[in-house]
Amino acid sequence: MTTHHKHSMTCYEGIAFLLLSVSLIVYSLVNHAEAQVEWKQSPYLFPLLIAVFLLPLSLSVIKQGAKQCPQESGKFQGKPTLVMVAATALYIASMGLLGFLVSTALFLLFIIRYLGEKRWVVTISIAILFPVVLYLLFAMLLHVMLP
Repeated sequence: MTTHHKHSMTCYEGIAFLLLSVSLIVYSLVNHAEAQVEWKQSPYLFPLLIAVFLLPLSLSVIKQGAKQCPQESGKFQGKPTLVMVAATALYIASMGLLGFLVSTALFLLFIIRYLGEKRWVVTISIAILFPVVLYLLFAMLLHVMLP
């Protein structure tokens, strides 16, 4: 990968993360208002916190890559970023239908396979154990409602 492509990727990744962050903030605020629970028990608190932390980081990435954004047309190299953003958006949208455990397991299964892990035992183990541990930690121990 040439230097030009690295800088182009940085700019596109920053824009993608900025869009993801703003979308997650809007999603969390809108759904929290409908949930009618306190913020400390809201299932939308942690996505909101992650989005708030992601926002300045994405702006920093955009600033870093802004000087090197492609001036001329070239081959688009941002497919992995777009796949991740689309998978994350689908994951967030599916949480209302499938619930936290199922949608998180399916999201992790897809992402781990997309990132190149070929061993099914490892992929399925992580995809099942991680959401279960998160559920036990947040729902049972910390009494935080999950979507």
